[in-house]
Amino acid sequence: MQVTGEKRRGVWARLKFWYHNARPVSLPQSLLPALAAYALAAGEAGFAPLIGLLAILGAELAHLSLNLFDDYFDYKKIGSGFRSDLAKKGERARTAKCAYITSGAATLDELLLACLGFGGAAALCGLLVWLAAGWPIVWPAALGLLLGIEYSGEPLRLSYRGFGELTIGVIFGPLLGLGVYLAAGGAHIWRALALGLALGLLVTNIVYTHSVLDIKADAFAGKRTLAALLQTPGRQLMATAVFSFLPYLLVGLAVLAWGLSPWWLLTWLTLPLAAALYGSVRQFLRQPGARPRRLFWYGPMGDWPKLCAAGLDWFMLRWFLARNLLSAFAVLCLLAGLLA
Repeated sequence: MQVTGEKRRGVWARLKFWYHNARPVSLPQSLLPALAAYALAAGEAGFAPLIGLLAILGAELAHLSLNLFDDYFDYKKIGSGFRSDLAKKGERARTAKCAYITSGAATLDELLLACLGFGGAAALCGLLVWLAAGWPIVWPAALGLLLGIEYSGEPLRLSYRGFGELTIGVIFGPLLGLGVYLAAGGAHIWRALALGLALGLLVTNIVYTHSVLDIKADAFAGKRTLAALLQTPGRQLMATAVFSFLPYLLVGLAVLAWGLSPWWLLTWLTLPLAAALYGSVRQFLRQPGARPRRLFWYGPMGDWPKLCAAGLDWFMLRWFLARNLLSAFAVLCLLAGLLA
């Protein structure tokens, strides 16, 4: 019994190890759009709550798997020391990625097994959803999986060609939203697509803001991000404007054209956060060395004094702003779903 208990604790510790390295901090980028789609379906006659929740669970497991696959493909191509090398040259860059590999805590083969483990659990959820909801949910799931693998995997390597941010937005926006919506019994496709696109733009905004701030580190690694593809600060700022403000127009369109309840206009209450993010990115593009100022209504930003002491406030304030914008928008989607 003692040996069995030790093995059980060892298995549990390993699961926690891989869950931690799969970057669960990024899960809100998929969970919040999925919950918003679930809330949209909840107001319809064919609502299937349990199947919808199972679809959400499968999406989160797939997200963890794809995060690890991103590490796997990136490490095979460029290793993990390039960020430290860049920092030593005096350029500001985050230096933590794949530390669990370079430290010897795990091997590349173990990483691949973890990718497949989370992916297999997601596939099981998907199979059960398919048995209950039928074929309509297959194409968004299959396309999302394909794009997720090709984000950093061969042959397309979309994240190295300037399409990575848009790929993430498509996966965690319209594809994820439509998949969850259909699994939960939704029937008004245009409403789901409009909401999915709006949330996908806000998800894109998170990774795009990341790429603007990390443009030198990504270029050093040979990654051609959307920020690099746009080249000039003017174009880069214009993209921030599109990702930050177009979602509100899409929600308005869905209300006017496709019968979405006016309660969904509650999402417009997050416009000040969108404006703050736009202004902060503009400051970075015009004055890269300026220290950003944090205001209380920007929302939670982790251990802020520690981030400031580490010299990461310039990066994390803008990243947190983009994340908090998505979070607030999605929470108001849930409220709108309840009120509608």
